Amino acid sequence: MLMSLERKYEALNESLVKLAKKADEGVPILVEGTKDLVALERLGIRGKIICVKSSNRVLVDLLDTLKDKETVVLVDFDRTGERLAERIVTYLQRKGVNANSSLWKRIGSLVKHDVKDVEGLPSYLEKIKENLKKQL
Repeated sequence: MLMSLERKYEALNESLVKLAKKADEGVPILVEGTKDLVALERLGIRGKIICVKSSNRVLVDLLDTLKDKETVVLVDFDRTGERLAERIVTYLQRKGVNANSSLWKRIGSLVKHDVKDVEGLPSYLEKIKENLKKQL
């Protein structure tokens, strides 16, 4: 159990480091709402983070404003998030934008059944950290 939890924690941290690097490089990150933005900031990820649902804009209009060659999609890990990710990726790829959803898929596979949304990531990482300390 300890090794499995350690591996999960390390894999999550590795994915979040990659996400932070993308943000530092200026790659926009698409999240659903402001709570997701706050969660990423709590994780030390800063940069061009765009909230697609709380922007008060039609999704297609918002996506049309993106002029970047690459965009990271990081929506919630539930069924609604999956549908939203699919719509965003399809639309951006048609525009010639690299809609990178690989980190979303990786993080989602690591937290499945435990975390349904991006805003839950910071507390989930803390919970894993606490459980690891208890096991030592």
